[in-house]
Amino acid sequence: MRMNRLTTTVLATALGCAGFLAAGPSAGAAAASGCQYKVVWPTAGVYENPNPNSVVVKVKHAGDIVGASTCEGAAYNEYGYVLVTTDAAADRRGWMRVEAVVQV
Repeated sequence: MRMNRLTTTVLATALGCAGFLAAGPSAGAAAASGCQYKVVWPTAGVYENPNPNSVVVKVKHAGDIVGASTCEGAAYNEYGYVLVTTDAAADRRGWMRVEAVVQV
């Protein structure tokens, strides 16, 4: 399932206000390095799609660093997701629960 641009923009704005997608000291630095997160849950799934019923293609562990070259978010019902890059997903785009990670 792909989120439409408006939904993704609204979610990214909401997550940014909550501190999940903050750009850091400078927008230029964030653009150069993308979005990087540290896993804070003991184990967290990387989903094929931003949906709790999607296939888990990989499992990450507390302390692992994950991320993507772009900052994207998505939502499904009450669940929020952030984009991470993974070879395990068909399109190299995996999704992790917002609550499972903190931005580094």
